[in-house]
Amino acid sequence: MKSIAAALVVLATGSLSAQGDARISTVVGTYCASCHNGRLRSPSGLLLEAFDAGQVADHPVLWARAYRQLQAGAMPPAGSPRPERDAVDAALLAIEQTLGTGMKPPAAARDDAIATRLARLLWNGPPDDLLWKEARAHRLTGAALERQVRRMLADDRAQAFVARFFFPWLQLDALATADPDTKHFPDWDPSLRDAFAKETELFLLSQLRDDRDPIELWSAGYTFLNEPLAKHYGVPGVTGPAFRRVSLTSSERAGLLGQGSVLMVTSRHQHGVDAGYTTPATRAKWVRLHYFGAPLPNGFPGAQPVKPELPITPQTRTLPVEPCVNCHRNFFPIGYALENFDPIGRWRTQDQLGPVDASGAFVDGTPTNGVVELRRVLLQYPEAFRTTLVEGLFTYVSTGATPGVPGTPDTLVQARSILRATPSRWSALIAAVVRAPAL
Repeated sequence: MKSIAAALVVLATGSLSAQGDARISTVVGTYCASCHNGRLRSPSGLLLEAFDAGQVADHPVLWARAYRQLQAGAMPPAGSPRPERDAVDAALLAIEQTLGTGMKPPAAARDDAIATRLARLLWNGPPDDLLWKEARAHRLTGAALERQVRRMLADDRAQAFVARFFFPWLQLDALATADPDTKHFPDWDPSLRDAFAKETELFLLSQLRDDRDPIELWSAGYTFLNEPLAKHYGVPGVTGPAFRRVSLTSSERAGLLGQGSVLMVTSRHQHGVDAGYTTPATRAKWVRLHYFGAPLPNGFPGAQPVKPELPITPQTRTLPVEPCVNCHRNFFPIGYALENFDPIGRWRTQDQLGPVDASGAFVDGTPTNGVVELRRVLLQYPEAFRTTLVEGLFTYVSTGATPGVPGTPDTLVQARSILRATPSRWSALIAAVVRAPAL
């Protein structure tokens, strides 16, 4: 039986152009076949030798997973030789096209359906009179539809978009259950939990209303603070209870990775002996899912226990090479790079054991000593995040349910189709999503 590597050979020698064939054959022969050789099992437990790659369309879930791992730069694994970016792009296009050939063309959305979808997405309500007027005049296309998106995002009702889509999708609704133990955090004030949520809500709304490229969610050099939150972060010059936009003077706090909401929901906060520590696995998993759309492999059974009375992150650096480190080094360094942020989002240089160690390397070998260097690496893969985001939007518009991460093969193909034809700004992407035929 053939492996994923052999499946790429099938693609390269079959449905693609000769130019693409040569690139993919090189990728497979040089970077894939030595591991996916029909004799190995992946850390996820997937039996690749049991996969019949002769009919790619019959295995869309596996191919969608391979696509996401390649797009995220998560494969080949750490320490292995890596292909050039243009060779990876050729392989991605091959998988994308092959997955798309098995999809039944859906019916185009009608104008009234577009209006309903847009109002439900942005306002969680019905279209207003102006939106209905545009729908009846068949003007919900192109620039006219984008104008409607911008108009509706400027309305106060757009707060529903953040609350009903972004917060559940980013798992920030878990803030409500975060309960730091005052034994570990004697200065904790529960009102900070609400401040974290307000900061992220205002930040997301500003990005939407400024019609930015969604990738700026990870790099924007400003945030929204009031005096208590500014003091918590160590940002001077902010007084009073009102939130206001604040330009950041250093890049550590830039974008979502510098916000207390994200840092808190990716740490442990139940009362008890392990309540005072960060966890590199949880933070790495959050970034992998919500930036790359690429889940972590399942853990091996019999994982080494940690001592809950000590910080968890330093302990993970001393685990045995087999079976732990060889797998962990593919994603744990993402969490290591965030170690300067404590479990309640404060900046620190010391933890309970001494100086914080935020060093590591991304799976492609790029050093990541701290959040600034991690962010620089993430921004080298912007299409991975754009794909993850558009998949989530498309699923939410189509079903009304909070989208899981990753999406399905069909949402992957639809997202890539939208992104290849659409400028990367919020109004254009939202307009494309609500016009896209539902699957």
